[in-house]
Amino acid sequence: MAVNKKARREAAARAADERRRAAAKRRLMRNLAIGVGAAIVLVGGLFLLDPQPTLVGETSATAWDLPELDGDGRVALADFEGTPLVAAFFADWCPHCRRELPHYAQVSDDLGDQVAWVGINSANSGSGLGFAQELGIDKWPLARDIGGNNSGSGLFDAHRARGMPLTVFYNPDGSVARTVNQPLTEDQLRAQLAELFGVTG
Repeated sequence: MAVNKKARREAAARAADERRRAAAKRRLMRNLAIGVGAAIVLVGGLFLLDPQPTLVGETSATAWDLPELDGDGRVALADFEGTPLVAAFFADWCPHCRRELPHYAQVSDDLGDQVAWVGINSANSGSGLGFAQELGIDKWPLARDIGGNNSGSGLFDAHRARGMPLTVFYNPDGSVARTVNQPLTEDQLRAQLAELFGVTG
């Protein structure tokens, strides 16, 4: 008789323990569901408040159309039709870009509207805007490269470039006059412009 009572008590204790565990599990699952739901609502609200831009455009070497580096506008090759154009590709990790772009800025000042200039931030994980401002090219139209093999190098890739820096000289009709995939000094840049477009200053 005593044995039966002991067995019943043990069975009741086990059953109570199982009920406690089941209740705790239900509470945990309910709290997790509430937490996940709250996170979804929060993230959704953030996207509604600050929608992320979709970077779209065209990266053909002779018909490109890219998003502005800073802003909601566009920068396209067609914008410069009728004027020789220098497209300087840059990234803030590129030491050669840091050395040559201040010379480009000086030459662009000297030549005025004889030549158009555009900076194209390519293969760069950051915004590149601070880099452009530091080197004095933020007075030019600035574009962000998109797509490509390096998550933002589509136009760079279209020119079959290998490493930075890259300078592309465009004729007034939008065709490519020359591609230079190496650093240029100020004198070399001026020589290129004189040879290709007859521009001096």
